Amino acid sequence: MKKTVLIAACLLTLLLLCSCRATQQNQTEVTETMHSENEQTVTVINEVKEADIWLLPDTEANRKTTLWGTATAAKVSTGESRTAPLCEAGDNGHYLLRMIDSDSFYYSANDISLKAGDTLTIKGNEDGGASAAVTDESGKVLATYDVFSARL
Repeated sequence: MKKTVLIAACLLTLLLLCSCRATQQNQTEVTETMHSENEQTVTVINEVKEADIWLLPDTEANRKTTLWGTATAAKVSTGESRTAPLCEAGDNGHYLLRMIDSDSFYYSANDISLKAGDTLTIKGNEDGGASAAVTDESGKVLATYDVFSARL
């Protein structure tokens, strides 16, 4: 009898704990939705190969890590234009570009200046390298960056 009461009490406690967790998840979803309405974005154009693209704050910690989290723009096809969220800039208002294509090539560029409304176009070069060009809303080229690339 004591075991039955103990098991019932544990199940009741477990049920209460699980229901609290579901409420917290719902609150998180509402908060994320509210933030996405005010979210600043950039347009990313991939002219290399299908790839996952990360735009990260340019900080010392992000320069040293290979764990970037969820891609800013996932599975962007060749020639595709995609709107991507623009997070808060890092040191000196710059961003890092990290990209891994479908052929396991890694692309990297630092000190990229971006602001909401800009377009970032990643292109392959004839010599096997790559470059990234930032243009404003009118199409004026603001800057071009060399992009390091290597096979993983």
